[in-house]
Amino acid sequence: MIWGAVALGLLLSGCTATAEPQNSASPSAVSSPSALSASPTESPTSVPPSSPALNPDYPLTINIVIAKGKTIPNGVKYDMRVGQKVILNVTSDADDEIHAHTGGAGYEMQVQAGTPAKGSFTLDSPGSFEVESHHLEKIIVILNAR
Repeated sequence: MIWGAVALGLLLSGCTATAEPQNSASPSAVSSPSALSASPTESPTSVPPSSPALNPDYPLTINIVIAKGKTIPNGVKYDMRVGQKVILNVTSDADDEIHAHTGGAGYEMQVQAGTPAKGSFTLDSPGSFEVESHHLEKIIVILNAR
């Protein structure tokens, strides 16, 4: 009976051994767990792999896709540092205006259908700032600067 229990224990331990986790992302790719992908192979955000996550010396790049009345990302929150540059890369199937509520007059960027648009701004004060599509009246991302 003891030998049966030992044999059963060895058998079960062999069945429950865990394999080494496999990392499918390349070393140069960094993505936010809360970020939605624009396509199965792309991440809407990119940060240089050697940078600390909240380092104001590196820009936060956000890739935005507007299609069929929806935005990707959609309401995703990003933590960042005051003084960090934000780069917006936008593609849209309709003319639109992207607005970032950054205090004061804010930041506005015109987007033409079918033409990639790129713009940038820097957050100079702490707080929570929305980036939205004016025509869709949807929040694309929320930037939490500290």
